[in-house]
Amino acid sequence: MAAGLPLVLAFVSGLVVSGLVMRAGILDHPNARSSHVQPTPRGGGLGIVVGFLLALLLLVPVAAPTDQAALAGIALCALLAAGLGFIDDLVTLGGALKFAILALISLALAGMAGPVTELGLALPWILGWLGSALFVFTLANAVNFMDGSDGLMASSLIPASLALAVLADGPISIAALALAAATAGFAVWNAPILAARGKLFSGDVGSLGASVILAGLSLAWASTGPAGSVWLVPLLVLPLLGDVLLTMAARVRAGRSPFAAHRAHAYQLLISIGLSHRRVALIWGVMGMGCGVLALVGTALPPSGKAACLVAAVLIFTLAHRHWRKLAASKGLDTYQ
Repeated sequence: MAAGLPLVLAFVSGLVVSGLVMRAGILDHPNARSSHVQPTPRGGGLGIVVGFLLALLLLVPVAAPTDQAALAGIALCALLAAGLGFIDDLVTLGGALKFAILALISLALAGMAGPVTELGLALPWILGWLGSALFVFTLANAVNFMDGSDGLMASSLIPASLALAVLADGPISIAALALAAATAGFAVWNAPILAARGKLFSGDVGSLGASVILAGLSLAWASTGPAGSVWLVPLLVLPLLGDVLLTMAARVRAGRSPFAAHRAHAYQLLISIGLSHRRVALIWGVMGMGCGVLALVGTALPPSGKAACLVAAVLIFTLAHRHWRKLAASKGLDTYQ
């Protein structure tokens, strides 16, 4: 089977399904945390999930049994996560219930797509399983929290997926390309490319579904890849994870709840001081590409070198994050709001 067929199917499906959702008119109304001022259609991220799953229908039958099992597990958990997000988009579930269901999905995915039990040294299976589930849960929430600016999610997930496609091989690699293609189809409507603002939001259906797919593919690669590959997995999504975790840490230091609704993420502060959604998406996209290149360099290194790549990127991102927060504070913004 030509690799191009699943990719074309993923892109076209992502484009068409997202467009149909936009016409359905499920609106996201602005609130105190919003970066938009006009009601905007949401739920378009359904196109990412549908596009990816349709591509899998072509991939799974020709994959090796081990890859078939991993891809089937990823598909199942993506459906569950997207379903959870879709319900939340419609009726707004309580935070505790949503987190509990997402935790169960994360545990299931870690068992089916991973788990990673090697860091350069062997881990007991139970620790690898719990650690892998924690990564899935953290990434899903991070993408969900960061999906608040036009094109930001797409500009972060596409470089990560493309880098993973280069790192992996076989069906996992093609599946990562399919995720990038489906996300690109959605981005036609969401990213501020031809206009100053996007026309469609992902919604939780997309942020949860797409993040679970990326997490599952990453675990499937890291669990069978070269020694220490797991250190490169968070590197691929560092611009997303870093903003969320560093913002939470800053709010804790300021005596604010890290879980209460806020507008203190770096990307939100940059928009508040006048940067356009397009520029912010480009910044995150460039950072994502840089992290992807560093991950590719890391594949030639021993486990300690892979870990060093992650540490170096974390230090650089932390300095950038502090600079953005100081810049926003100098403009009179409450950077812990």
